[in-house]
Amino acid sequence: MFNNQVIRKAAALLSGVAVLVSVAACGSASASNSSALEQVKQAGKIVFATEGTYAPFSYHDSKTNELTGYDVEMAKAIAKEVGIKAEFAEGSFDSLLAGVDAKKYDTVADQISATDERKAKYDFSEPYTYSYGVVITSKENPKNVTSFDDVKGLRAAETGTSNWNKTAQEKGATIVQVNDFGQQVDAITSGRADVSLNDGLAALDYLKQKPDADIKIAAKSEKTPAAYLPFRKGSDDLVKEVNKAIVKLQKDGTLTKISEKYFGEDFSQE
Repeated sequence: MFNNQVIRKAAALLSGVAVLVSVAACGSASASNSSALEQVKQAGKIVFATEGTYAPFSYHDSKTNELTGYDVEMAKAIAKEVGIKAEFAEGSFDSLLAGVDAKKYDTVADQISATDERKAKYDFSEPYTYSYGVVITSKENPKNVTSFDDVKGLRAAETGTSNWNKTAQEKGATIVQVNDFGQQVDAITSGRADVSLNDGLAALDYLKQKPDADIKIAAKSEKTPAAYLPFRKGSDDLVKEVNKAIVKLQKDGTLTKISEKYFGEDFSQE
């Protein structure tokens, strides 16, 4: 049988454990109750998810292998204005928003459009890119595509969750699912797809880098707000701070300089 001294020591030990558990629980609750802005301030960083394969927005420099691009520099500038660092995590396009859902990332810097479906799920920043959509075909363009309506009944190479996939379906195209822009081009040039709907700036950059590629822009849309930063619902204070940064960077010419560096002209505002 245990003597009284042993029992008292055991009771004291259990009491200490209970206090530690209680303190840990309080700390966890406090962290969970922090606002989105407080959480990134405490962490000292915003984690931006991006593809890293989507030039000129997010890609690796061929000489240094450093992650760069318009979206990357924009994200760094915004984080600096907020007073913290920008950290980047790379993945396939279709995994980026899922990573925000899982709280692996704070947001996505990868030309994310604010569709009605996404607005129901995420809080969005103000737009930081204005662009236009294009229909890409082979140079021969055997289907004689001259407008977005012409993709009806054709095979469109699109990434799984992009807004261009949705637009292609709305226009009556059959989707050939791919993972990135390079695969879209391959699908067209190999004959697996007839067209691809995508961002005009990405298409222009690809043609600039590979002028001999067997593709062309067959049709384009009007210039409209194109890209936003999505955050988990309830991130109001963080979105407000990011919006202040975007407006400042647009007004002081920072985003204009970044845009001109990558596109040759200003696509950072209307």
